[in-house]
Amino acid sequence: MRRTVETSLKVSRSTPMPQAGQGKKGNCMKLLTCVLYCSTSLATVTAAPLPYQNPTFPLTTRVQDLLSRMSLEEKAGQLVQTNLTRLMPGNGYTRGPLDPVQLNAVLGQAHVGSVLSGGGFAPVPNTPAAWAEMTNALQRYALDSTPLRIPLLYGADGVHGHNNVLGATLFPHNIGLAASFDPALAQQVATSTGKALRATGVNWNFAPDADLGLDPRWGRFYETFGEDPQWVSALVAAQVRGFQASPLTGVAATVKHFIGYGQAADGRDRAPATVAESALNSLLVPPFRAAFQAGVASVMVNSGALNGQAVHASGDLLIGLLRRDLGFDGVTISDWDDVARLQTVHKAAASEEDAVRQAVMAGIDVMMVPTEAAAYSATVTQLVRSGKLPMARLDEAASRVLALKFRLGLFEHPFVDPAQAAAKVVDRELAYQAAGASMTLLKNAAVGGLPLLPLTVRTPRVLIVGPAASDPRAQLGGWSVDWQGVPPDTQVQAVTVLAGLKAQVPPGVTLTYQDGSSPADLQQAARGADVIVWVLGEKPGAEGQADAPTLALTDQELVRVQDLRRFGKPILTVLLAGRPLDLRTVLPASDALLMAYLPGSEGGRAVADAVWGNRNPSGRLPFRWPTRPGALPAVLTAAPDLPALFPFGAGLSYTQFAEQDLHINAAAHTARITIRNTGSSAGQHRVLAYDGSGPNRQLVAVGRVRLAAGESQTISLTWLNR
Repeated sequence: MRRTVETSLKVSRSTPMPQAGQGKKGNCMKLLTCVLYCSTSLATVTAAPLPYQNPTFPLTTRVQDLLSRMSLEEKAGQLVQTNLTRLMPGNGYTRGPLDPVQLNAVLGQAHVGSVLSGGGFAPVPNTPAAWAEMTNALQRYALDSTPLRIPLLYGADGVHGHNNVLGATLFPHNIGLAASFDPALAQQVATSTGKALRATGVNWNFAPDADLGLDPRWGRFYETFGEDPQWVSALVAAQVRGFQASPLTGVAATVKHFIGYGQAADGRDRAPATVAESALNSLLVPPFRAAFQAGVASVMVNSGALNGQAVHASGDLLIGLLRRDLGFDGVTISDWDDVARLQTVHKAAASEEDAVRQAVMAGIDVMMVPTEAAAYSATVTQLVRSGKLPMARLDEAASRVLALKFRLGLFEHPFVDPAQAAAKVVDRELAYQAAGASMTLLKNAAVGGLPLLPLTVRTPRVLIVGPAASDPRAQLGGWSVDWQGVPPDTQVQAVTVLAGLKAQVPPGVTLTYQDGSSPADLQQAARGADVIVWVLGEKPGAEGQADAPTLALTDQELVRVQDLRRFGKPILTVLLAGRPLDLRTVLPASDALLMAYLPGSEGGRAVADAVWGNRNPSGRLPFRWPTRPGALPAVLTAAPDLPALFPFGAGLSYTQFAEQDLHINAAAHTARITIRNTGSSAGQHRVLAYDGSGPNRQLVAVGRVRLAAGESQTISLTWLNR
């Protein structure tokens, strides 16, 4: 007896599979509905499942049973991950269909156990349903290419929503989410992101980032949760719990980049780092330890070198510190092509074979190999056959990968429903709440006897200036549709600052917009304005391409701020940026400054709420704002008393709060405190509790309370990470 299983599979026209009907054409892909014939006998169908196929059996039993049935080549394939481009050749948005030749070579013959979509690598068209159809097709091919029917892990960087997919809601980047000082909100965002990823067939997420944001020149600063180890630890743990909320509707989380990645010299991405052992243990380890305690499934390894050791080849770090000292027992994965970098960059390996041997022996379980995954799988096989790589180490790594696949329920539920995907990648209301909670008011000087913000009918003619006000790319940042941000001429679903301000404009107030490209038009518009809202954004970017050695504004922006000031009108500066920029010119010229970070799809609504006073800003800086580029050290304890333009935790409100009656239970690591709203408007107050005072104080607890004018409430605080 043969079972007939129908599936939607995207392949090229040259596929040898029997064709059951022609579907609708995509831009560069053809959807063929194929009938796959499983050569399963009646006896196999009716017989009891093998131990590894029985979900009621213990995990270790299932893993060991499956491992015992696998060939050397099948085991080796579990240690390798390929990029989508190998299976779906093409460049950018001219990518072709899945290539049956490559499917056979990579998944069929080399038994590669996982696939990833690096930033910007997506099916065409880039829709949620197309993602689901593509991952289903890959899962079907992997299952049918071996009698053991081992499913794939599919990875992606979902760092602020399912940011690879057009139409998906994008949340604030981590640095803005950290400004909310709300771990529950961070967990909600991660849960939503996990559901969005899984709905399209992505089951392995390369997030959250546990690196500390200590040097804003670094291009990945906005991917961090800021500079404080305890606060970063709390948010990393919250996001791990959110991503992994459900084995069937969530994803495996990956804490990254172990360890010292964010401490690269001069803020240069992937540059070598030097960190004292005391700082390593007190500052850099805690966020990873918090992730492990939260049960994170995997760890991504630092691309660079730490204290002279290439981390991908360091058994001291990956076995000694990670496994033995910190007790991590999940999967370790390399970053993009970093095993090859052991030979080409670090000069730590004599050949590609030597690089593979060193990485696996140092503790790497999965090698992320963008294009040559099949060759790496063959190399692992050869290393074992030659005795250079012990079979025990191969079994150990393969077992961890298989255990992850079992935990995710992939053997029982390898497919997703394309019809459900579109709805599950959208969560606008949560994105709106997250963006609103991040808004951080840093300056609000008096104009005419009253603070400039919120804007009211006393300034009825509002001029909005700056191209960032109408450009969604400025508020989405990098890792948005593509690696370096939304590609030119790509339409995304986002509420810009301009659109948000227009939608909420109060009665009696009129808006005018100038992008600033014409000085004459700008001057004429400014003459008729009562207040200027200057929306300033930094160029989107990611990783090394986003490194910023000076943090300076462009020459054009420096000229514009001087022009705006000469008009003699009050200026509100709204900053869309993933790091603290050099404000030595901007701050004196601004009567008010609102830090909006990279607020995501609903950022325009959140900015408008703060500007018009519909929501009282309550965000706090999760980092110190340097007075000038390079004013902050790469390690906090090196010079904790360096002057800062704004300190950690800075943030103003439209009302005032008094903190009183503090009671501490040191033994229980808890406290109670009464908060009173002494101002004239409602607002939310963030309570940051520190141990000690001065520059060496340590954040130990965070609380929040929303109060009407004149209202008071006693709240409880629990120490972070206890």
